[in-house]
Amino acid sequence: AGPCATLAATRAQPGEAVRSKVTRRRTARPTADRTMKATTAALLALASPLTLHMGHAQPEFGDINLLIVTDAHSWISSHAHADHDPLLDADYGAIASAVSHVKDAAKAAGKDVFFVNNGDHSEGSGLSDASFYTTGVHGYDLFPLVQMMPFDALTIGNHDLYLDSTVSYMQDSGFVSSWHGNYVTSNTLNASTGETIGSKYTVLTGPNDGTKIMVLGFLYHMTDSTETIVVEDPADTVQNDWFQEMLVDAQNVDAIVVLSHMDLKDDNVYVLSDAIRVALPDMPVQFVTGHTHYRGWKLVDDYSSTFEAGHYLDTLGWISFDLPTKESASTTDGSATASNEEAGSGSESGSGIWFNYEYVDANMESLYNFTGKDEASFPTEQGDQIAAAIQDTVTKLNLTDLLGCPPQSYSYSASLDADDSLYALYMDTIIPNAVFDIPTGTGNTPYHLSSTGTLRYDVYQGAFYYDDVFAVAPFANVFMYYPGISGADVAKVQAYLTSSDAHKDEVVHPRALTSSSLPYYVGGPDVVDASTMYDLFFNDYDGPYLQNAISAVLSLDVSDVQAATVGWRDDMSSDDFVDTTVCWSKNVAQIWPCDATAH
Repeated sequence: AGPCATLAATRAQPGEAVRSKVTRRRTARPTADRTMKATTAALLALASPLTLHMGHAQPEFGDINLLIVTDAHSWISSHAHADHDPLLDADYGAIASAVSHVKDAAKAAGKDVFFVNNGDHSEGSGLSDASFYTTGVHGYDLFPLVQMMPFDALTIGNHDLYLDSTVSYMQDSGFVSSWHGNYVTSNTLNASTGETIGSKYTVLTGPNDGTKIMVLGFLYHMTDSTETIVVEDPADTVQNDWFQEMLVDAQNVDAIVVLSHMDLKDDNVYVLSDAIRVALPDMPVQFVTGHTHYRGWKLVDDYSSTFEAGHYLDTLGWISFDLPTKESASTTDGSATASNEEAGSGSESGSGIWFNYEYVDANMESLYNFTGKDEASFPTEQGDQIAAAIQDTVTKLNLTDLLGCPPQSYSYSASLDADDSLYALYMDTIIPNAVFDIPTGTGNTPYHLSSTGTLRYDVYQGAFYYDDVFAVAPFANVFMYYPGISGADVAKVQAYLTSSDAHKDEVVHPRALTSSSLPYYVGGPDVVDASTMYDLFFNDYDGPYLQNAISAVLSLDVSDVQAATVGWRDDMSSDDFVDTTVCWSKNVAQIWPCDATAH
């Protein structure tokens, strides 16, 4: 399996630490032939097991060194449940302390370290979403906390762009400007002005070795943002004059770092890489990827790799590499091999880049080991200030209030027929109790269809806190229904939404992180009866996809379906208001009561 491992993307599960040196030699450039991608995917299945280094040894500094957080989704106050081994008990304050210690060690070694964030700050916990019901903003209490962090550069994610109120708040509150040009959004534009929300790119200069890196910030081609935002197709962005001018400027830096809020295997990684390579064939380029919520690394070309460092603050990512020598850039023959061997295989010739990467668990013991500190020497003044501010906000928002005591755990990725299926609980209990309790007046039977991107976190046995409401269902989508549709047609709509990939582009939205055990959409309660008339419920985010499916099944113009769709209990000032988040807080105490000793 050894040779096969050299071309494979490595994908680690939570709890695994991967430390791998990859020695690069120049043989054939894979980006010139897209069939190489298929070969890589085939070899992945044969790759050798990942090398585990439990405890996370202290970092080995290269010429370029990056610390990375991606897709935190406001999980910045540590994890309350045992959802990971080891326990994720580090918060943003601890991360800030770790960064400070690593930078101190780098200074002593005469090296520079850059700390970056790859977007999706909001939507995922109560720190982002609890105040939405009083402010109308996802992130109202979150962004001031993020602003305290010592990021050297950061970018935006799709979840920061769904509501105009959130985008406006990020700008009007001073969050974007507070980064002094280092909040980089290369293809995320104001729809009215055509200007980027942040900077198009920035250059960071290290304080110790004078290392210079050019940083760009790209989002995948998102098409469902708020109407005040346009996310440009990266393929179009690289044709812009400013991008071509940037490539000229980049001749004066040591490396390019592309903060890329997209999967590490996204085709846009290759679009961007190819555009850079036209002008800078030997420039080291590190893609810092995300969005898809896993850990992974993959070679892009002879001087470039892509690295994704988890989600929900389960990981502090580390990647470093040395710069190529002039000799290595000029004496290659245009082909490439790679090795996962620990040392030596090709390093003596000086003909390549070594990528050294690690997934450091956001666990205090792991951070102590990674920084060479202990419990007494680890905290820093800045870290303590951030941790205190986070806890003050948690208290203000009542996020640790106990709402219920589940008798068992439920998994949002479990199949519908599993005993621990959270989606089965949602469709058969939560929705009927919270949404169907007031009749529509049609006399029809209510039925609900939901995409399987609606729920985002598991329920854990024993305790369900107010913060868990937002972890499980952060999006606060209101409900709609299409009245008077037969059970036979409901079944056809559901089949349309879940059948193969024929209609995938029409029915699956980008936030759906579906499990292989779940279809794109699920329905409930129970199963439909062909002869019964239904009011078909769905949430407003799924609305366009459901309306397209109804239009196709009933042979109606989609505008007619939209006109017939009814908003349902969507007045936030009303006592009977309900949405995909509130339906949990209204039900938990009833379905999972705690005894008098619970606290």
